[in-house]
Amino acid sequence: MSGAIVVYIVYVVMAVALITWLAVVLQRDGRVFLDDVFAHQPNLADSVSKLLVTGFLVFTTGYALLLLRIDGTATSLEALRSSVQQFGLLLLSLGALHSLNMLILLQVRRRVAARADEQAGTRRRRALER
Repeated sequence: MSGAIVVYIVYVVMAVALITWLAVVLQRDGRVFLDDVFAHQPNLADSVSKLLVTGFLVFTTGYALLLLRIDGTATSLEALRSSVQQFGLLLLSLGALHSLNMLILLQVRRRVAARADEQAGTRRRRALER
């Protein structure tokens, strides 16, 4: 087996292990956040959580596989170096996407909180008018 094939196999195993572990951690720890954002709609929090994890798994697995390009004539060291660079790019990309997702969810949370504050203010005004 050539060095490039070994590096391909190691890369794919590491990428799948990383993506699976991240999906589990993000679903578990993100659940608290989603429960807060969708406090009055627990079923919606479940659905959003599942959709986010599914999208994460599909996107990152596809992206990780697209990143992997090793010259078949490369030495083992060159193949390993290329694989490490591609894995680093995968990690940076996942970190950036995670940050973007968190910003989006933070905006959703702010909107939900603003609506709740608005509704509470309306209820207080109605109560005072009585």
